[in-house]
Amino acid sequence: MVRLFLSAVMTIVLAGAPAAFAAEQSRLPQSMRSESLELPGLTAGCHVCEWRPKLNQMPAADQCGMEDSGAARVGLFECGFAEDCQRECHFLRCGTD
Repeated sequence: MVRLFLSAVMTIVLAGAPAAFAAEQSRLPQSMRSESLELPGLTAGCHVCEWRPKLNQMPAADQCGMEDSGAARVGLFECGFAEDCQRECHFLRCGTD
């Protein structure tokens, strides 16, 4: 008798599961459900680079001048890639500190 009761309960629970799952899916925003494998920004032809600067020491004659030997003094630059994926370097200061 207990087995029959448990079987009936499991049948009712399992029969309602697909309906509950469908109701849950319908509440998800449309942007989360996509039929396409296209990765936005990569395969759509509109890739955008993220600015992640790194410190670099480079000759900085325009900003720091020249040494007595004629070589350009070293400056500290912050270099990375702009949104258009072009490398950019921004001068920070003279010296190697």
